[in-house]
Amino acid sequence: MKKTVIGLLLVSFLFAMWIAIMHSEANGDELKGTVTISGAWALYPMTVKWAEEFQKVHPAVKVDVSAGGAGKGMVDCLSKIVDIGMVSRDVNPEETAKGAW
Repeated sequence: MKKTVIGLLLVSFLFAMWIAIMHSEANGDELKGTVTISGAWALYPMTVKWAEEFQKVHPAVKVDVSAGGAGKGMVDCLSKIVDIGMVSRDVNPEETAKGAW
């Protein structure tokens, strides 16, 4: 179950980024800005690698990744401190009620 949740989160994140890129390229705009991510230590190495590769393709985008645990990622995201919360566990009903998915 844990691997399924992690996989779904990663696929969702990559799909959202792909849509942003396609929209940007369709309008002739360069993708730029900052994406902030915090959360699970288990996902941190993979996310840092992804951020490095993404920034090679889109150098005007800064991706800030920090780890502090799945709970911190969820709290930071729900509090709108970061754009993406890395969570390596199931999302609980209370978090879903607050807007997590």
